[in-house]
Amino acid sequence: MIELALAFTDKDGSYSEHAAAALASVFRNTSSELQVHILHDDSLLEENRNKLAQLAADFKHPIHFYPVTLPVEMMDVLSGTGSIDRWTWGSLYRLLLPAVVPAERVIYLDCDVMVNMDITELWEINLNGGYLGAIHDQGIHGIAEVVAVQGLNPETYFNSGVLLFDLNAIRQHVTWFEEMLNFFRAFPGTSMPDQDCLNHVFGGNCLLLDQRFNWFYVPGAEMDLQQKIVHFAGDMKCWDPLSPGYVLYQDNLRLTPWSKEPVLPAPIKRSTVRKARHLLMKRKTRKHSPRKPSSRHRSEREQSERVVMRKRRKASRHSRYSRHKSATGSGSKSRILTMRRSSRRKHAMYIQGFSSGIYL
Repeated sequence: MIELALAFTDKDGSYSEHAAAALASVFRNTSSELQVHILHDDSLLEENRNKLAQLAADFKHPIHFYPVTLPVEMMDVLSGTGSIDRWTWGSLYRLLLPAVVPAERVIYLDCDVMVNMDITELWEINLNGGYLGAIHDQGIHGIAEVVAVQGLNPETYFNSGVLLFDLNAIRQHVTWFEEMLNFFRAFPGTSMPDQDCLNHVFGGNCLLLDQRFNWFYVPGAEMDLQQKIVHFAGDMKCWDPLSPGYVLYQDNLRLTPWSKEPVLPAPIKRSTVRKARHLLMKRKTRKHSPRKPSSRHRSEREQSERVVMRKRRKASRHSRYSRHKSATGSGSKSRILTMRRSSRRKHAMYIQGFSSGIYL
């Protein structure tokens, strides 16, 4: 069984979410059975702890939580280290793995990595008695002089984001914790406390591994993310929307209780579809004519004038009809004939006027 550990402080709830995405990336790509160890402090809320437990249960892997408090003597020696505020106290919890996790060996992962390979390959590496296996820090060219001042070798300086610990070998090195304290006492100005400390204590007996086990993302560079553990160690993290790892991060996050899948709309009834289609066809066949302003937009005076005009036109039509009826009789047939004669007379007058050139 592969032993896997993560450690973090979860002040605003975001790092438990990032840890879940990292775990999902391991679960979906690893065929072997895993046992997860989470080192945390009281910033991890019960709700987020339950979500992490649910994620492990969904993939049928056991998970254990270890509430961590840094030893008083370590807190004392770190009180003068200003860089702790940048990296958080949770970054130091990995230093306590030999004392906290009851396993012979363990793979440690930072929360800003996306695992795109089966980590069984990393787990099965023989350390040949080394304290740990790690990957040479690919950003060493920018900090070589700094680490050299602290007595560290830039040629063998490793990154602490992905580590394969032989916990039994470290426990046999009984002075390992005291050596950590001595490093912080000697170098309170360390800029990367956990990484510098691990290099100081274990760098002399470390096996450097292939870079694909801790492949650094370089902003602006095209890179193949396949068959690698990709580490977004810089300012551009995989959860940043502009990061090339954002799609991969979201793809893994969908497998967790933090999934942000959009809620699908309710299905539309067939009757609603038919009604909409009918209205659309009616609108297409309807003749368009200039719309008159609505009566509610007219002034009261204008409305009253229109009512008076309608009454006058109605009275005028009634008067003409009465005169016409008295002259032609009451029969409907005589009225129709009279109307036809009138139409023929108007038509004849129009033809006569056109031929004489009046309408030309």
